Amino acid sequence: MRSELLRLHRDLGTTIIYVTHDQVEALTMSTRIALFKNGELSQVSTPVELYMNPVDLQAADFIGNPRINFLEGTAEMEADGLRVRCALGEYLFPKGDMTEEPVPKGEFKIVAAVRPEQIRIETAKTPGCLPVTVYANQPAGSETLVSLQAGKSDFLAKQLGLVNYRINQELYVRIPPEKINIYAAESTRLIKRTRIGADDLNA
Repeated sequence: MRSELLRLHRDLGTTIIYVTHDQVEALTMSTRIALFKNGELSQVSTPVELYMNPVDLQAADFIGNPRINFLEGTAEMEADGLRVRCALGEYLFPKGDMTEEPVPKGEFKIVAAVRPEQIRIETAKTPGCLPVTVYANQPAGSETLVSLQAGKSDFLAKQLGLVNYRINQELYVRIPPEKINIYAAESTRLIKRTRIGADDLNA
């Protein structure tokens, strides 16, 4: 039915309004998505923009399967950009990646968010990587879900294909800084957005 509706939309060349609670339907069939929360309009954007840059923590938690990773940390606005410290490491994000949301003065609490598919697992240590241990390995046919621990923080990585990692195996992960979203913990609003590249649009 999704395929037929997509064909009708193309053939008729007319606007179609489709209401659904199924995020897969919304992401795969839409050219623009209006996300409602508690009866109010929360965000209007393209499927890629909604997936990569949810406007707040609730939207980020709702969109995506498996769910996005949330890690608590602290941040402070500096002359060169936003400096963030969390279990993923320390980052300095340029001002060009910031949204128009107000940023608290001084040090404040944040939530760093990263999608499982953006976490790259490596078996050998290389510069800039983060050491982790395997908490659980979950082969799922076409992909493998790997629960990882960095210090006291847990997060999930998704790797294509079947991979067998041992429990407590030491690994390393690399997370592109441009793919990390930062939310102000108090307001829950997105303050540092993900950069959307050609690979994201062609995926």
